[in-house]
Amino acid sequence: MKKIIAMLLCLALALGCAVSFAEESRKTTLGTISINGAFTLQCGLPEGYRIQVLKMNRDQIVAMMNSSDDQAPVMQLSVAFDEAYADVDRMNDLSQEDFDLLEKSFTDVDPTVEITYGDTGLGTRLLIARQSVSETYNYIAFLSVYKGYLVEFVMVPSQKAESRTLTDEQMRICIDFLTDLDFIPTADLDLAVAVGANDLADTNWLAELSDYDAETNTMQVELMRGVELEPEEVTALKVGDTLAYGDETVVINTLQASEYGDFVINEEIELRNLGGMYHIYTYDKEYVETYATLRLEVPETLTFIDEIDPATGEILDTLTEQSAADFIALLTAGGYPDFASDNVNVTFDANGELSLIQRFYTPWQ
Repeated sequence: MKKIIAMLLCLALALGCAVSFAEESRKTTLGTISINGAFTLQCGLPEGYRIQVLKMNRDQIVAMMNSSDDQAPVMQLSVAFDEAYADVDRMNDLSQEDFDLLEKSFTDVDPTVEITYGDTGLGTRLLIARQSVSETYNYIAFLSVYKGYLVEFVMVPSQKAESRTLTDEQMRICIDFLTDLDFIPTADLDLAVAVGANDLADTNWLAELSDYDAETNTMQVELMRGVELEPEEVTALKVGDTLAYGDETVVINTLQASEYGDFVINEEIELRNLGGMYHIYTYDKEYVETYATLRLEVPETLTFIDEIDPATGEILDTLTEQSAADFIALLTAGGYPDFASDNVNVTFDANGELSLIQRFYTPWQ
């Protein structure tokens, strides 16, 4: 642990200086990083910042959050599995002795550091370490534990800035940014936590359906959505930059703009301008990620519309409208074509309850 904290402090020393943020730091982009299938880190990025994954393997993820303003503070995130916390679900479960040891790992390296605690939006505990008295460097660091992973975050001054220290306002913005962060488990999320019924009312989603339970008449519903990129973020891209989405990190070797405002990266990735925001497409298929995983009841009033012949997997000339019982029979039949795929749309009624499921044909299914 002392080695890890020392590394964070070395990063702070190496980067050395800072200037203030704008008076208001608005969160404009939702940043997400999937952690080896165990959970997802999700947060609103301060205006002008984007996530760049530097290292990703089975045991560790390191990412930088850089601003388009090269004088703004730099943020680094490190997530690594730690055997010492293999049985710890989240930091809240640690004993007081464990917290004392974590605090000591900071104060042994820097006795002037100030230790406080905060909580993320979903209630996961954060240790906050602030060095604010040094005239040559300072930093703010966060530490948490989740699903056996040690999650570390540090904000330090930019090398290109004139001031040598972070301001109180920058530290406040950093605390606001981190306490807005959520650890989203891969397992089913409670509906009230993941997404409220009001958020689902009168909406339509691409979804993956699986794991029907006859005893409770419920199934797993994984709601999917495309990744939206801010126009400023996309138009600032240039050859040599990296584009990170999901578990992918792509180095931009070629970048072409179309007359319609779209961009093509490396002749295979399209950034399409849809309604003012950019969406990622690969080989004409939109990249989507999980918004929420829910367990929902299959209502008797559910309407199921099928565009696929269940026997052959081929497209039907005429859509078939079927009952909830027909849908459950097909969902539980197994084999091909199944429903744990990317060809199902679900619609919620005005009360946020499932009303319509439609399976549609795609050439890549």
